[in-house]
Amino acid sequence: MTVLRVAHVLSASIWVGGTVALVFIGVPAIRQLEGEARATAMRTLGRRWRPIGWSAMAVAILSGLWLTDRHGGFNRAALDTDFDRTLIAKSVLVALLVAGGLLHDYVLGPRLQRELRARDAAAPATRRRLVLVGWLNFGLTIAVPVMGAVVLSTLD
Repeated sequence: MTVLRVAHVLSASIWVGGTVALVFIGVPAIRQLEGEARATAMRTLGRRWRPIGWSAMAVAILSGLWLTDRHGGFNRAALDTDFDRTLIAKSVLVALLVAGGLLHDYVLGPRLQRELRARDAAAPATRRRLVLVGWLNFGLTIAVPVMGAVVLSTLD
């Protein structure tokens, strides 16, 4: 159980810490650039982060499911305990985070890159959507570990 908990906390820490670093260090530094240098830097940052970030997210989800099973979360009727209800809420946030991350990384980001290269008039609207989804994902990235702490408090 200790190894499983450590894997869960470390993988979540990699996701959260990496996201915080991207939001407050990487992306603002790249915004200082112009034109193709900016596009290349943003693309490179995304390509380097994705394998680390998505792997950490996968480990966090899989270890979280395993921990849930070990605590009997799959053996009871849903909504019977505070643990169940809180875990369901956390799981919904995780699902929203994964969906938002996929939308950001694999739909809106590449679309914006194509539109910028083509000098498409739709680029500003896509950029606004990308930024909005990015900030929503950031909020979820912070909310999920907070909910994790709340889940643990229900086990007392």
